[in-house]
Amino acid sequence: MKNNFYLLLTLIALSSTACSDDSLQKEAVEKKPLLIKKEIKKDTSEAKKTSISEYSFEFKNLHDKISTITMKNDIYTFSNVEQPIVMVSLFATWCPPCRGQIPHLANLQKKFKKHFFIIGALVHDDIQKNEFIKFMIAEKALFFISTNKKENLRFAEMITPKLGLKKDFPMPLMILFYKGKYFTHYEGSMPEEMIQSDIEQLLKKIK
Repeated sequence: MKNNFYLLLTLIALSSTACSDDSLQKEAVEKKPLLIKKEIKKDTSEAKKTSISEYSFEFKNLHDKISTITMKNDIYTFSNVEQPIVMVSLFATWCPPCRGQIPHLANLQKKFKKHFFIIGALVHDDIQKNEFIKFMIAEKALFFISTNKKENLRFAEMITPKLGLKKDFPMPLMILFYKGKYFTHYEGSMPEEMIQSDIEQLLKKIK
C-alpha cells in the first residue's frame, strides 16, 4: 500500500513537469511572431529615411504668367526660364530696404538679360492689386514678380532652413542660382556692384 502511494506521488510530479514544459513551448511559439513583427517595423523606418524629398512651387504674376520652381535633391528647375542665372528675391512692399533694392535689380536684369532672370516673390504682404500696380510703376519693378502669396510663402518656408535662417528672416532675401544649383544669397539690401560682381563671375563659367 505504501509503495502504491509513492508511485502515485511520482506520477503526479511527472504530470506537473510536462504541463510546465508545454506552457514554456507555447509561450516561446507565441513570442516568435512578435520578434518578426519588430524587425519588419525597423526595416520600414529605414526605408523612410532614404526617401527623396521633392517640392514644387507655382509663381504667378499679375498677368497670370506662370513660372514653376521644382526642387529635387537640391537641384532647382525653373520653368519658362531660359537664362542659366536666376535670382529669387523675397520681399514686401512695406519694407524700405526692399523698395530701395528694386531699381538696382531691374538695372541688373536689363544689363544681363541674356543670361540673368529675376523672380520677385511677395511675402508677408497684404497689398491690394491696384495699389501694387502703382507700386511697381513707382519703384520701376521691371521684372517678373509673383503675387501668388501662398506659394511664395511655401517657397520661403522651404528655402530659409536650408540657408540657416529663421522664419523672421531679413528682407529682401535674394537667392542666386546657377544652372539649377544654389550659388549664394544676400540678406538685406546689397550694393548693386556686389551682385553684379557675382553675376560676372558666373558669366565666366558660361564662356
